[in-house]
Amino acid sequence: MFNYFHNHFQAFNRALVRIISNFGSSLMMFIVIGVTLFLPSSGLLIVENVSQISNNIAYDAELSLFLKKGIKQDQIDFIQSALNKTLIVKKTHYESKLIAWDKLQSKLNLNPLSTGISENPLPDAFFISLNTFNEKEINALIDNLKTIDGVENIFFDAGWVKKLRSILYLLKIGLAFLGAILIIVLIVVIGNTIRLQTLTHKDEIEVSKLIGATNSFIQRPFIYTGLIYGLGGGLITVFTLKLSIEIFNKAAINLEAMLGGTFILKNLMWQQNLSIILIAMIIGCLASFFAAHQSIKKFEIFK
Repeated sequence: MFNYFHNHFQAFNRALVRIISNFGSSLMMFIVIGVTLFLPSSGLLIVENVSQISNNIAYDAELSLFLKKGIKQDQIDFIQSALNKTLIVKKTHYESKLIAWDKLQSKLNLNPLSTGISENPLPDAFFISLNTFNEKEINALIDNLKTIDGVENIFFDAGWVKKLRSILYLLKIGLAFLGAILIIVLIVVIGNTIRLQTLTHKDEIEVSKLIGATNSFIQRPFIYTGLIYGLGGGLITVFTLKLSIEIFNKAAINLEAMLGGTFILKNLMWQQNLSIILIAMIIGCLASFFAAHQSIKKFEIFK
């Protein structure tokens, strides 16, 4: 057991020495991995922040029911009673045309004399909150309400938050595809780098084989090299995300007075940041393993 860990420790040391001795090219590899993973990670950051906002918004499906002009009060009471008896109706709010007209005038600072409006153009209305988003139930309710005498128009608000969540779901799928493509790109880039390193150490590999070293023993330093590449790239991704959040939030705070509000980005959870680093390390490990394995096998064929 001691020899097993000792061999891995030596392989890790050899990988570390190779990275330090070629620090310039190693740093470029760290940056390439970090920037490549930053693209899907930043998309995930934005989606997570918008998702948290949408999850905190309470919303209901709403119907706006506008009544005909000249409708009598007893018919309004009948409609109110029918709505109260409907199971999918959560609550109703009746607003007379007089109250609606007063609100509109005060909100827009209208003067009936200056605008030339001689009478109230607004209808009486019911604003209905529903406890369901089931389209069949809602359509059935709308059809029933249209048959009631005195109902002029009905408008249905399907809920913009629900639409937003559907868009966010599609964005997550798009980010998953983008992440998969970029992972393939990283595997190719890291694999080519490790393959070049095996060519550089070809003489060392051949000597190791002559003294009885196994393929797995020869591969270990290259695998650890890929692992370190992934670790460095993952750390750069996480650091760049935090730096971007700090810059964005400072700019948002400075613009708060101008915009009248601000949107502050929250960092990913530590589990998500750790996952980014682990994914980068796994990518580096797998890419270096396959590249070193294929290169060493080719050395055997050419020999």
